Amino acid sequence: MCKIDDGQVLKTALTLVSIAAQVGGLVMAAVGLSNTFNDVAAQGEHFFATVLATVLGVVRRLWTDFKGLCRRLLGRPRPEVVHILGAAMKIKSAASARGIVTFGPLPDPTQDVDAFKAAVEERFNRVFKLAQDMQHDLGQETKVREQEDQKIGSDLQARLTAREEESKRATIRGLREQTLGFFFVAFGLVVQSYLDLAY
Repeated sequence: MCKIDDGQVLKTALTLVSIAAQVGGLVMAAVGLSNTFNDVAAQGEHFFATVLATVLGVVRRLWTDFKGLCRRLLGRPRPEVVHILGAAMKIKSAASARGIVTFGPLPDPTQDVDAFKAAVEERFNRVFKLAQDMQHDLGQETKVREQEDQKIGSDLQARLTAREEESKRATIRGLREQTLGFFFVAFGLVVQSYLDLAY
């Protein structure tokens, strides 16, 4: 009859616990990373495409630095970089509003000076009153627009604050999942190290 070695059973059990803890930790950390990315990424942005683009950017930077180091060690001059400057056009737009006031013909000053003076004075009064009315209307419209702008600004600020709080909570949730996953991985590594030292 085959006798079961207790030490071998314990080693096998600890090995399985170590593997399960490491795999579970890695899965949990990956879920946390994915959740964090999905919470803060733009709509339609893919995790692996972004990671690949980041890795490629790092590789290009390292390759450029390596080439620059080789050039310096070999004493070669730096390659000239030609910058193409694009022309910028500044477009100005001006909007103007003009009010047209029409008057009838003035009396002949050679025939009736008083009537001419009265007509000119009446026209000046009309223009002055029209200017005051327009200034009052513009002031009222400016005030209404300022109030609307303040209301819209307050609404946008409230939405931005709410969005920031939501993003913070989502990011903290993903970080907690990652931390827990790394804890399980570390626990599995500790168990594996114990097995390597004990057996």
